[in-house]
Amino acid sequence: MYQPELAGKSLRYERWDQRVGAFSELPGLIGQLGADPHAMLSKAGISAEAIARPEGRIPYHALVTLLQEVASETACPHLGLLAGRMWSLADLGLVGEAVRHSPTIGDALQLLVVHQHLNGDGGLTFLLRRGPVVDWGYAIYQPGVLGEQMYDAALAGAVNFMRELCGPSWLPSEVFLPYAKREDTVHHRSFFRVLPQFNAEYCALRFPAEQLDMPVAGANPQRLRAAVELLSKSHPADLLRQVYRTVRRLLLEEQHSGDDVAELLSIHRRTLNRRLQESGTSFQEILDQVRFQVARELLTSDIALDDIAATLGYAAVTPFMRTFRRWSGTTPGRWRSEARRQPYQTHATLS
Repeated sequence: MYQPELAGKSLRYERWDQRVGAFSELPGLIGQLGADPHAMLSKAGISAEAIARPEGRIPYHALVTLLQEVASETACPHLGLLAGRMWSLADLGLVGEAVRHSPTIGDALQLLVVHQHLNGDGGLTFLLRRGPVVDWGYAIYQPGVLGEQMYDAALAGAVNFMRELCGPSWLPSEVFLPYAKREDTVHHRSFFRVLPQFNAEYCALRFPAEQLDMPVAGANPQRLRAAVELLSKSHPADLLRQVYRTVRRLLLEEQHSGDDVAELLSIHRRTLNRRLQESGTSFQEILDQVRFQVARELLTSDIALDDIAATLGYAAVTPFMRTFRRWSGTTPGRWRSEARRQPYQTHATLS
């Protein structure tokens, strides 16, 4: 689709990548589903050598494209669940080691939220306290990358992580997915043991907040200290990635000001503006791109336009519709209709 104002920005994200981890098993899974792994990898722009190594890294947008392409090619709409079920904390490398040996569930999840970027750019893990419950989820923030399959994979992996931390019988009380309900939900019901709430504003597992205080069985304080010490020596992400990730996180918390971003990054607002200008962009441009990303994602669902506008921080639907047209050259309603006519085109890479 034509994007008059936000076109031509993709080079900024071409180096955003994902640690392979358990996705190294994807070629075998693709073969089991009856497709040619080498052909599918080539079509997505991923080399067989790169995805074969769990410690290797592949482009984030290419991974999302691969999951979407394989689901379409093999007529397997629950591919993401199959991919996510292969994950364990060990597949997160050093971050997984620290999570596994954290003293409590809350400590473990918070550590993962803080250090998850070491395993991948383009998507973030978040933890939101909602009174007596907690939502632990995943949000894509790389502009132009939309992927139902990636969300399914993230939540399936998250269930596995929680079962490692809490015990094999752990189950979420609710599951939220930010896309339209599928015709066949049997695989989701079977895996999560609860019917997900489709057309949600974000992707998350919900569980009682009291579980955050549960101790992690078998946690080893010495192994935790060793892992945290090594994590402290990791190089931080560059400023652009930090800002994109922080803006997406703040939108989940119904905030979106540059001052809020600067505060979270422990940097003066004027310094933030200057450094973004030196990088050829501005805070408003990044905010627009992240909002546009979230808007397109939610438009693949049946969420009302008023609710989408509120999620993005607009006081009413009219300014959202006007801004969306400026970004895309079309109205949200027309974009949604096009998405339904050509679902794969709008669910892969749009940059």
